[in-house]
Amino acid sequence: MAKIGEGDARWIVSEREDGANVNAWHWQEKDVLPWAKVRLQDLLGNQVLADSGSLSLKTGADVDVTGDAIINNRKKKLIPSYELQVKGTWSGEVRDGDTVESASGRFELPYVADENADEDPELKVSTSSDSAAARRLKEAFLGSGKQVFHEHMRTFVKELQAGGPSSSAASSKGALELPETDAAIKAKAEASRRELEAKKAAEAARRRAEDRASTGRVEMTERFYARPRDLFECFTDPGRVQAFTQSPAQVEPMVGGKFSIFGGSVDATFTALEAPSRIALDWRFKNWPDSVVSKVVLSLEEPQEGMTVLRLKQTGVPKEDRFGNGDVVESTAQGWKAQIFHRIRAVFGFGLGM
Repeated sequence: MAKIGEGDARWIVSEREDGANVNAWHWQEKDVLPWAKVRLQDLLGNQVLADSGSLSLKTGADVDVTGDAIINNRKKKLIPSYELQVKGTWSGEVRDGDTVESASGRFELPYVADENADEDPELKVSTSSDSAAARRLKEAFLGSGKQVFHEHMRTFVKELQAGGPSSSAASSKGALELPETDAAIKAKAEASRRELEAKKAAEAARRRAEDRASTGRVEMTERFYARPRDLFECFTDPGRVQAFTQSPAQVEPMVGGKFSIFGGSVDATFTALEAPSRIALDWRFKNWPDSVVSKVVLSLEEPQEGMTVLRLKQTGVPKEDRFGNGDVVESTAQGWKAQIFHRIRAVFGFGLGM
């Protein structure tokens, strides 16, 4: 034990002439806010959030980052301390046939901090107008776009916890590396930007492929002032089919038989025929992606004499056609109603009951 007034050498950190910070014993700080601004610009700027036939959405090029970001080093242990606010803009288009509506707005991550590092930060999205297109784009941003944002923010936090701008935050002597030069930061940012652009392109291609591969369904119920057999024959008798379609038709009413209408725009095959109550077909449109075939089932019931209820169920309808146009499910439903059911009522006088 040391005497009063004397220090025990084991507990004294002696001054060193070489000024080395042995084993990073002393607390050190490094300001990484410049790196954070560049990195968040790379991750969130010019980000494609949606790109389909009916809707496209992306963030603006400039991302504003304010606040503080520091890496602390204590005995080679990195402790990030940060509190940031991130703001930017977005723009997009909604397409409906030949009609294109544009809208824009702003996004904000009001509080990105070390205390909520394990949570996805709050995302606020605003629009510059109250149009239908703006509302739809905002919903897309807060839907699939939000997932993309949170994925990139998790990447940012992981890199920050690993030391930010340096892959190795401590030198061989345990001290933090010197801040990178502006040129080095720009070069690294450009490399990261190119890598991110390649990832964005790959992700956009993957989403387009998923959109083309994803399917929806059409279900509707129609009422006719007719007997079930009358309606059954509207889909199995070639003369009746040609009468309401007003175009050449190929109808072979047998399992495996052909059903082609509207000049080949519809190419189908009968898979079940149960007169007069049920018809099933493998059904596709000419403009659908290759090999995509939907399943159609028409069920006919007569709850009261002289009135038939037709129930349509169609599954496996692609959400995009082979040209990248969206809203295929909606246009398919409208086609059934306007081009088939309404024509059957009008040509054969089966009434307009719905």
